[in-house]
Amino acid sequence: MKRFAFVFAACAIAVPASAQFSLPDLGKTPESGQKSGQLDLGGIIGQVKELAGNQSADEEARSGDTIAATVFGAAPSWRNPAAQTYVNLVGRNLARQVERKDVQWRFAILDTPSINAMAFPGGIVVITRGLFALLTSEDELAAVLAHEIAHVNRRHQWKVIQQQKLVALAGNAVAKSDPGRTAEVVADLGTKLIARGLDKSAEFEADRDGTVIAARAGYDSSALIAVMERLKALKTGADTALLFSTHPSPEDRIAALTAAATQEIESAAEPSAAAARIRTAR
Repeated sequence: MKRFAFVFAACAIAVPASAQFSLPDLGKTPESGQKSGQLDLGGIIGQVKELAGNQSADEEARSGDTIAATVFGAAPSWRNPAAQTYVNLVGRNLARQVERKDVQWRFAILDTPSINAMAFPGGIVVITRGLFALLTSEDELAAVLAHEIAHVNRRHQWKVIQQQKLVALAGNAVAKSDPGRTAEVVADLGTKLIARGLDKSAEFEADRDGTVIAARAGYDSSALIAVMERLKALKTGADTALLFSTHPSPEDRIAALTAAATQEIESAAEPSAAAARIRTAR
């Protein structure tokens, strides 16, 4: 079955883990001019930097650890060493394909039947046991992990938390200088962000970037669409409610990926040599 609305190259190719695929404007944020009557965006950004430790990677990682702790408290790591090692190997291979080198990447499977995956600032990426069981190939696993890696690479969650922390601590000099209070605020904001989700544009961007990251590592560039097709067939229930409420619909994600595909991405839309390896880690 064709998974893009166009014809793929007939032969499989080996995609090197090099710069054949490029991420568009990686990590850049468009600048906005300030008009009369608007807020002082420069001043706000400066305050955000102050509260976030000048956007240091260490502060980002500490915040991610704080948020992840609340998640692991609710759903512990799956006691399957072979699967955990496998996901870490695949994830770290993918992470080598991105531009950020200030991240200590860590990957884990959560012991819950819920179908989801998420990333935390600083490089913690988790996939649930329910979603891991749904995947049929290493290509699909790579597609899911690459999407989450893309969020961290673009600092999607971190930027939102920084902005909201500014609001939460505004005018409270005591709280700003109290690391314990700041950690509590970050944990609360992170938990709320997980429940609410990022905006759709960030999810579409992570889909596009993730496809490129996976292709760079030699994986099937159409694998994320295969995952979306499978999710599309699932009914909304206890195990899928959070995923469906925090992401665009699988149909919309498929349409966006199809529209964004390039000739290079199309040419990498073939199962990789490692596709069946996921069976050994079940």
